[in-house]
Amino acid sequence: MSTPLPSRYADIAARVPRSLSDLRGPSTGEVPLPLRLCWSGMRAFDVGDPAIRLGMYQIVIAEGMLDDVESYLDARLLAEIWPRLRRLIHSAARVEWETRFPALAATASAREAEVRAELLLAREAIRARAVS
Repeated sequence: MSTPLPSRYADIAARVPRSLSDLRGPSTGEVPLPLRLCWSGMRAFDVGDPAIRLGMYQIVIAEGMLDDVESYLDARLLAEIWPRLRRLIHSAARVEWETRFPALAATASAREAEVRAELLLAREAIRARAVS
């Protein structure tokens, strides 16, 4: 019998920075991600566009090591999209980030109604498109 592979999130604590101030990623412009992080689809991301940044940050948190996280994520921009991003990342990553940085959890909690309203509007738009 073979040994099961460890979870890709077994080392998540080691991939979360000690401080948000360690995040020194770009806050403007187009950011190309290396192939080891993003091997298919779009590889360059405009961090000025919150929707595009959401995808990039999800990739970096899911696939990156600590150095990647610190090099590609910006603390202010992360906090801005955290209420949405936390819904897209694995629960182990979300718990680790919010435990280490309670301010992220507080921001998400404060904006929960806003995020839920956006999701409902998006669902309605998708349903309307499916009907037409």
